[in-house]
Amino acid sequence: MNTNYLDAQRQQLEDLATGVGWSTDKTLARYFSPSRKTIWAWAREGRIPKPHKISANMTRWSNDELQCYLRTVGDE
Repeated sequence: MNTNYLDAQRQQLEDLATGVGWSTDKTLARYFSPSRKTIWAWAREGRIPKPHKISANMTRWSNDELQCYLRTVGDE
């Protein structure tokens, strides 16, 4: 695999872990280890925050919202 691609994946996961920027369903699936379909089901069920519609063909999750949510769930 291309080294730049792997570096980009690592950076996306690091950004998600630190609450910086936005993530795709694909990145969330890589982070949490379920399928992309499960990520969408979790969002519908309220197990993770709802995504934001960025443009007509782009939906993303706020990494900051995800980390805040995970911290509150972890405190319960």
